[in-house]
Amino acid sequence: MFKGFNIKDELVKQKIVLSEPDDFIIDTVNDILARSLFKEKTILNNLKSYNRSFELLNQYDLDKSLLFTTDELKIFCVKFRLKFLDSQCYKFDVPYEAILKIKHLNESQGKNLDGFKIMGVAESFRKKVPHANFAIFAPTTMGNYYLIHQWGEKLSWSKKIMAFPLRSFELLAVTVVSLVFLIDISLPTILVTSAPNTSHWCRERIAVFFHLLIFFGGVTAYILVGFNKRFSGTIWKEPSEYI
Repeated sequence: MFKGFNIKDELVKQKIVLSEPDDFIIDTVNDILARSLFKEKTILNNLKSYNRSFELLNQYDLDKSLLFTTDELKIFCVKFRLKFLDSQCYKFDVPYEAILKIKHLNESQGKNLDGFKIMGVAESFRKKVPHANFAIFAPTTMGNYYLIHQWGEKLSWSKKIMAFPLRSFELLAVTVVSLVFLIDISLPTILVTSAPNTSHWCRERIAVFFHLLIFFGGVTAYILVGFNKRFSGTIWKEPSEYI
């Protein structure tokens, strides 16, 4: 539970969990449609897509476990509050091993790949931070992304906990209410009421719960507004907040 984790392993686990029995059939049909797009008779009708294809990966012979849809990547970024940005937003040098892998893909597919994306913790795109893990992706002709390489230290296990409340407003509300409830029931009765022989579950404790809820709700709202904290689902592809 308290072990660190890296992007590649967690993404592959998520893909297995989210996969459906019919996914293989759907992928096969999509491959057939993509191949037909570049037949001689259809090139002129799809010239824009055809020209763009020289910068994108053909995913037919790639490792399927490392291919991810945009929806899968969004779910993952929201879950762990990560960014999925253009490689230009990354302010440091990409590891040489990643460059070699890109070079190999260029040679094997006879292309000059472009449009790379990097996934990582938002702050680590512009400054060195501990437990910074990155993964670089290349887009494919089918609109998916292929995970080429990952590097850096494992993300701290606490990242999973800290990212949970900011996934959505509903989860934030549940977190605040749950925290207030735990604090309320842990308070000694003598701090709740001065009346003697009062049971632990007294009506005064209910009043304390709502007072604490108002207080913590106000603090949470202040943090969100004062520190410009927005929910992960709205910022996972937005570079302006940190870049």
